[in-house]
Amino acid sequence: MTYLGNDGVNGNDPVSLIMVAFNEAETIEAEVLSFHRAIVERLPGSELIVAEDGSRDRTPQILKELAARVGVIHLTSTERKGYKRALLDAVFAARNPYIFFSDSGGKHNPEEFWKLYALRQDYDLLVGRKTDRRDQLYRQWLTWSYNFAMRTYFGFPEIRDADSGFRLFNRAVVDRVLRRDLICRNLIASEIALRTIACGLRYGEVEISYNMRAGVSRGLPPAKIPSVILGALRAMVTLKAEFRGRPYKMSEQ
Repeated sequence: MTYLGNDGVNGNDPVSLIMVAFNEAETIEAEVLSFHRAIVERLPGSELIVAEDGSRDRTPQILKELAARVGVIHLTSTERKGYKRALLDAVFAARNPYIFFSDSGGKHNPEEFWKLYALRQDYDLLVGRKTDRRDQLYRQWLTWSYNFAMRTYFGFPEIRDADSGFRLFNRAVVDRVLRRDLICRNLIASEIALRTIACGLRYGEVEISYNMRAGVSRGLPPAKIPSVILGALRAMVTLKAEFRGRPYKMSEQ
């Protein structure tokens, strides 16, 4: 992979960087500042949008201070919207041709954004495939099994980590995928990946590193796993029925 320039930038298309935050007071300031330095300050015209989803700790106050300090766009809610609604509200508020999303909680290295950015013109949706994982073995097994099931059931061989929370996409994905009724309550990123491939847009994955969040997972705590799996299986059946009969355009491997 070739980067042009001494700052790792291949071109200068601005991006809208999006994060969703809920009760992240311990880490949100350092994380927002690190992503801002690594991406927004190096791509003129870029913006950083944080969709704060009804936090009960100091997250809203910290983001308000960051908005004044570095111009972070703080979308806040006094009530919980849920991950999907908060994410979509942030996407629809974005104004740039490329949108980059990263999970919060210190899971990702912001510098690895450039791996995706260098390939932005070759794909409509690029997903960071997590490697060198040190989280619990059962979570790694669940990720492998879930993606294997999707590859097999839908016949989409390019899928290896469809629910990864580190992704770059363009306006075609927003207009053709995200502006429709999405059916998944959880694992929405997987539905976005599946719909992107099914409608003929270009999907790809790039290997990235992954840091396990300290403490209990906010996105998928163990108690929620059975219901999330059941919901995902139901959604897969519904999506396959919707996709049936449509021509699939597979990304080159």
